[in-house]
Amino acid sequence: MSHLPTINELAKQSVLADENDLPALVGMHDRLKALGAELSTDLGPVSDCLEHAANLLKEIVYREAQDAQATLDLVRRGIEYAQRAVTADQEGKPLSEVGPMPYDAEAQAQPKADAVDPELLQAWVNESGIALSELESQLVAGPDQELSAETIAEVRRRLHTFKGECGVLSLHVAQSLCHEAESSIDRCTSESKPLPIDALLSLVDWLRGYVSALSKNAHAPAPAHEELLRILSSTDSAAKPVAAKATTPANAPALIPAASTDSSDEDPTPVTLFADGDMKDNLNDFLCESREHIANSEQALLELEKSPGDKELINTVFRAFHTIKGVAGFMNLAPIVSLAHSAEFLLDGARNDKITLTSQTMSIILKTCDLMGQMIRVFEGATPPTTGQLRSMIRQLEAATNGEAAPASAPARTTAAARPATQATPSASVEAKPAVSGEVHPVAAPATAPAAASSGSNNKRADQTVKVSTSRMDTLVDMVGELVIAQQMVVQDPAVRTLNEQRLHRNLTMVGKIIRDLQEVSMSLRMVPVKATFHKMARLVRDVSAKANKSITLHTEGEDVELDRNVVEEIADPLVHMIRNSCDHGVEGPDARRAAGKPEMGNVWLRAFHSGGSIVIEIEDDGKGLDRNKIIKKAIEKGIYTPDRAVEETPDSEVFGLIFLPGFSTADKVTDISGRGVGMDVVRRNIEALRGKIDIRSTFGKGTTFSMRLPLTMAIIDGMVIRVGKQRYVVPTLSIERSFRPQPKDLHTVVGKGEMAMVRGDLLPIYRLNQVLKHDLDSPCDLLIVVESQNGRACVAADEIIGQQQVVIKTLGQATQSIRGVSGGAILGDGRVALILDVGGILNEATAPVAT
Repeated sequence: MSHLPTINELAKQSVLADENDLPALVGMHDRLKALGAELSTDLGPVSDCLEHAANLLKEIVYREAQDAQATLDLVRRGIEYAQRAVTADQEGKPLSEVGPMPYDAEAQAQPKADAVDPELLQAWVNESGIALSELESQLVAGPDQELSAETIAEVRRRLHTFKGECGVLSLHVAQSLCHEAESSIDRCTSESKPLPIDALLSLVDWLRGYVSALSKNAHAPAPAHEELLRILSSTDSAAKPVAAKATTPANAPALIPAASTDSSDEDPTPVTLFADGDMKDNLNDFLCESREHIANSEQALLELEKSPGDKELINTVFRAFHTIKGVAGFMNLAPIVSLAHSAEFLLDGARNDKITLTSQTMSIILKTCDLMGQMIRVFEGATPPTTGQLRSMIRQLEAATNGEAAPASAPARTTAAARPATQATPSASVEAKPAVSGEVHPVAAPATAPAAASSGSNNKRADQTVKVSTSRMDTLVDMVGELVIAQQMVVQDPAVRTLNEQRLHRNLTMVGKIIRDLQEVSMSLRMVPVKATFHKMARLVRDVSAKANKSITLHTEGEDVELDRNVVEEIADPLVHMIRNSCDHGVEGPDARRAAGKPEMGNVWLRAFHSGGSIVIEIEDDGKGLDRNKIIKKAIEKGIYTPDRAVEETPDSEVFGLIFLPGFSTADKVTDISGRGVGMDVVRRNIEALRGKIDIRSTFGKGTTFSMRLPLTMAIIDGMVIRVGKQRYVVPTLSIERSFRPQPKDLHTVVGKGEMAMVRGDLLPIYRLNQVLKHDLDSPCDLLIVVESQNGRACVAADEIIGQQQVVIKTLGQATQSIRGVSGGAILGDGRVALILDVGGILNEATAPVAT
């Protein structure tokens, strides 16, 4: 086929082109690249000329050319040379009669490696990760299937592109290796021999190692290459069978250190993960999104166990791994790409009905999620997995893909050609491939933006989200809190209050409303649903019940309840420990449940709900419950409890509270799940650090309920400022039901219960704050405030309600954290400090027995 018409058209376009017309330049670039690849076999010099012209256009598009007009003139000269060369070739004339290539002098003046633009080198390094992975995938075919002619041509084009880019960057060793690989492919094609797959895969491994070294040091020397160059340049190597040499798995780039010869799954070498310099700005977004994808995958897999044929759930898991792989490939995180790629093969077979997802298969995918999460946490300081762990996981995925049992001890470095060709690109038919090294596309607005604006009949913009640094968000909330304090100081300043200016007070009221709204919005920024945390617990119950040989179902309620982000993060570990205890200690085994007349399937409930101005999170099980006598006996044996009354007189709350003592455990034996007496004391300490409280309710033989009461937020609360004597206190408004001054007929005295007040038909106990707080005993405290806590309703007596305002919670320091009934302090409008009362703690203090 004659290429002259295409070149003539390109020549016409180049003459009419303008250096500012980016779409036209991009179109010329793509056509030059394609044409150069087609001419590479017959007219190598012309192909190189067109390749160079395309690279010059790339410089213009990226605004890297110092003189765009002069660079465009060079492009025109290159295309004119190609016109003359192709015409001479059709006429049977040698290329020597055409004249010198227009870029010879420029090629000789290419900068040395140490003079290469670091940004250009880094951009090439970032692009190479994806390009090498795609080249590797194309080289891998089934053991009985040869590469098609189209695939061979594509492989050669990719190598040719690599060669040209390495030449531009003065990476001469890599350039010569790619050149020899091209020549080797040409020899094999002309002699009808199979391609030297092993040698080409070894080249991919070498290039990947070199790219990795360059990403860390722009002046890194090329690794040893003499043996690889000898193999590529040898015609005999082309005749070797595909499986003659073991290579790195096709989807395991840079997993095995170059110096390592260990082929076992016990290889202790840590997996190397690093973020390229230019990618570090995107790292936080990648980590956040990856954690979300993994969590969604785990939830979908757990649902799949109940609905094995649900294709949407399978697609959810597939898309999660595919997205992680794509972004990780862009960031050159080869081990993550490798693991996600292997999981994709398995999931692609499942969604195409080629593979049935069994419980064992889903367990393998869940383990993959765990390993993926561990590698992602490496960037947050976690310990990386070992190379052996990664190899083993990939082989388990491969075995599941091929319908085999998970290998117990298979060679770590499997032959790259062992993967079925049908799995080479699981999503190629439905997705656009990422930009390959050497391709240029102008920057454009995201395609989804206009779609979102025009999708509805009313043309409303879709709700969008942005990612904000948590430190900035916390700083904003703190500053808004200080603004609230400053506003209260202005409003309550005596100089302002004495002014009789109606307009001033109206403006101050408006400012107060705006600040209040601003405060609510800023607080909502930190509120997140507990759904993600609850979903993680579903995976935990599944794993623990499997280890303990039990059948347990987790039921969740109130997943949409929102909590302060800081609170959600801090309760994750306590939840894990308590749910693990419920599964291991609480729920009995199948035999014991049958003997007790219970169904074999145990149940654990995890629920969240609002109560009394707080969030309550409960973990309930229908297990054997807590044994009071056993707890007391163990505590006495360990010397951590000395009873001061008869066992039967000790209230349940005191007995059950013993399990929170350090080192306490009633387990008969220590397992790899629990039983060492470590954890429950930490659970209580963590909950109390959040200004929360944990309670236990249990009925022997029926089950146990752990109840955590937590504040909605850690920063600002709505409070009612009250006066007791000369002191002022803040009571959270969400704990207040009503306030009133009682009439004599409303007050009663009940034997054994003291003062009581009739409130809307209910008799409620009265606790006088001047007595509970032990000061200002002469104050009348004739105002009753009906409050609610986890222990029920009661009336607290104060002298006066000063007013309602939002207050910023300030910690009181280590020395005062143990004060019962006080959860913090607040700065009032006049600059004085008021203690914030914990209603539950106040009621407990009021009902506590008097020490003698």
